Amino acid sequence: MRKLFTKRRLIVLAVVAVAIGVAGGAFAYFSSTGSGTGSATVGSSSTVQLSSPNVGTLYPGGAAVPVTVTIHNPGSGNEYVGTISGSVANGGTGNNCLGSWFTVAPIVYNTNVAAGASPTASTTVTMNESGTNQDPCQGATLTINWSSN
Repeated sequence: MRKLFTKRRLIVLAVVAVAIGVAGGAFAYFSSTGSGTGSATVGSSSTVQLSSPNVGTLYPGGAAVPVTVTIHNPGSGNEYVGTISGSVANGGTGNNCLGSWFTVAPIVYNTNVAAGASPTASTTVTMNESGTNQDPCQGATLTINWSSN
């Protein structure tokens, strides 16, 4: 009569039983639900910086002179820039060169400016003929105040 269980077969059966037990354990799990919270910080807008170089020579009733405006975003997020407007400040001899004698064409920009970017936009400045003596403007260096919305 042959022995059904030899030492070797018992060892193999034991190894198989352990393997099945381990494999069966790999498929066992508990089910659960969960919840939790997190947080997020929202940045703030920063003020864009508008600047331009000196405008070419202007004359009463003369042609419009082109000017390039630099729009710098010093912030860490995109900033939307709408219309850029400029106005000439009073200046010249005794501040008698009136800013109202000048027209700065508005720039309809309507664009997002990326963080750290410095794009440019073009416009023109005109010295209008006022029908009065505009001598206080001769040779004056005037300031253009830029703003955007």
